[in-house]
Amino acid sequence: MNSSTVILIVVVLAVGYLSFLGVSALRARGKEEIPPNMKPPIPDDELETRRLERAQQAAVVLSAFLALALPLYFLGEADRQESFVDQFHEESVERGAELVQEFGCFACHGPNGVGGAAPFVEKRTGVNVSWMAPSLDDIFYRYTRDEINFWITYGRPNTPMPPWGVAGGGPMTEQQVEDIVNYLETIQVPQSEAVARVNDVVRAELAKLEGADAALEEIIRSQRQLIVDLEMSPTLAPIAADLAERAEKALAAAGEGLDTDGDGLSDVAEREISDITREAERAFSIPGLEPITFDPNDPASIDRPDREVAEELLATLEELVATRAPAIGPNVEAIRQALAETEGEDTDLDTIPDDAENTITAQLTAAVQAMRPAEIQVVDLDPANPATTGEPDGDVAHRVVGGLSTLSLNLGIQAENLPKLLDPAKEGLERLLTAREERRWEIDIQGVAEQVFDGDVAKAERAVGIFQGYCARCHTSGYPAGIPFSREPGSGGFGPALWEGRATVQFLTVEDLADFLVTGPRANKPYGVNGVGTGRMPAFGKILSREDLELLAQYLASGHLDGIVDHAEGGG
Repeated sequence: MNSSTVILIVVVLAVGYLSFLGVSALRARGKEEIPPNMKPPIPDDELETRRLERAQQAAVVLSAFLALALPLYFLGEADRQESFVDQFHEESVERGAELVQEFGCFACHGPNGVGGAAPFVEKRTGVNVSWMAPSLDDIFYRYTRDEINFWITYGRPNTPMPPWGVAGGGPMTEQQVEDIVNYLETIQVPQSEAVARVNDVVRAELAKLEGADAALEEIIRSQRQLIVDLEMSPTLAPIAADLAERAEKALAAAGEGLDTDGDGLSDVAEREISDITREAERAFSIPGLEPITFDPNDPASIDRPDREVAEELLATLEELVATRAPAIGPNVEAIRQALAETEGEDTDLDTIPDDAENTITAQLTAAVQAMRPAEIQVVDLDPANPATTGEPDGDVAHRVVGGLSTLSLNLGIQAENLPKLLDPAKEGLERLLTAREERRWEIDIQGVAEQVFDGDVAKAERAVGIFQGYCARCHTSGYPAGIPFSREPGSGGFGPALWEGRATVQFLTVEDLADFLVTGPRANKPYGVNGVGTGRMPAFGKILSREDLELLAQYLASGHLDGIVDHAEGGG
């Protein structure tokens, strides 16, 4: 039986069934009934019988049901509403986590909000710095929800923190900002952990003060290297452009020709891209700065006495530091110290101890790598292996070619805008050198101890560490950019200046000041003698102990924040 026969039978049966329904309907049709609203009313004798009683009974049952059901429903309403609130909050937290990920909040504030840094241009020097970004995993111990919402919505001007809320000019709605606040609340560390961090913060801040000179020298070296790199950009830009163009062409044609390993890159393309990366390495290498391996078992590692080679190398590197490669200064200093070493085992009797030879080799290798542009990656792709380095050759090729393209783009921009970039870079270096002379960041702990704490150095260190860790961000100009950029402690920044005992203007006693530090200023609420709060200063009562707060208050009220007796200008 074919499909046409089946369809015919189905159609016949359907027509027959519809005909049966039609005939049945006609037979059942009787005399037209009178509409209910036109019928004579039912007599009372008929109504006042069991029919009425049944209606009344049904009404009573329905009334009883409503009387019981409505209160029972009402009793569960609070729980239902609460569950709706919980559900909405959970969904809000999930949205907040997605927003934090999408907008990269932890890129600046550190993994899971533990605190971090963000790139920023320091206003006074024009130097690129790592601006301190505060921790977010303990923010609810410092600010209220409304205050946190404010910071996210409006950001913080003159810092890397932009406004995120629409009201502040950002991209997020009020609900999205609230979602982020809800999410941040879920990542708060226990209060005990937040309190325990204080000791680590104090130690870290004291170490920063002690290492300020070294940190400043590193910044100065980086700035000098930036100037040299900018000056070299007109020479290097055409070279990078040629390398990038050839690499891009090789990659574009990689699908043509023999592909032995079947990785999507032709054998010719793999060899060509590898050759270009090696050529890039040679083109951007600095004459005189080449890797040498000093063998502790061979007094003439490169066919000449190791001592002679090392001393010539040191002289060359010292000249490079002064001219082409300021950034390798620490490596050169380490090599100088290694060459001056006389103690230790000397297997090959070349007057350089074995450990010193290994140090020289390692420092020279590090110097070579430091001066090679990060965008250049040397590869040796094997046409017979689809994953030469353990990673698909196609991915490697795209990455190295992309790096060369980026290098070409950056150098091209630098060369085209050289005057606009070079002059500010030189001005920044001059300001850094001035900062090295002025040393405005200095705090004399011994002086603080003598002037504020009756000679108790431990108290002075504690007070200074707490101030630097919890107050300097707002009350010391330049501090978030790093100690070398800091002005005098308490010089004022986002918050008012605190030097020369200005805290006593608002607070009559140290105890009053300590009480204020517990809660901070609440928005539009009076504090102290004649202050009015903005709500922008954090509260410290949930993080710092009363003893620490009183120590800090005593330090602030003293007016001797840097401990230095004589000042050429300014306070402290």
